[in-house]
Amino acid sequence: ALLLAYGLLLTSWHGTALPFAVLFLHGGFYAATDGVLMAAASDSVPGELRSSGLALVQTGQALARFVCSLAFGAAWTAWGDRTALTASAVALALCALFSVILRPVRRTSPEGLV
Repeated sequence: ALLLAYGLLLTSWHGTALPFAVLFLHGGFYAATDGVLMAAASDSVPGELRSSGLALVQTGQALARFVCSLAFGAAWTAWGDRTALTASAVALALCALFSVILRPVRRTSPEGLV
């Protein structure tokens, strides 16, 4: 969804629906990823420290997003909008590709059970 939002911003289409489409896709990205991160992190944090551990994960995520937004703003200012968006889209596509390649393979038993 985020890659599609970047793609829409890079097209020559600048209709009145563009901001709504990009915001919808951006919101869909957050909705699809925030809960997954918390679910994945909750398995690796001991039960008695779960609240603190999840708060630490969320704080790290918020700080990373803040730093990335500052870096993107600096790239936008230094290189212009199209170059900054293109670089972000390429980096995101590479990250998606690497995550598919590095994803663990789930093997199933003959009965179809994991």
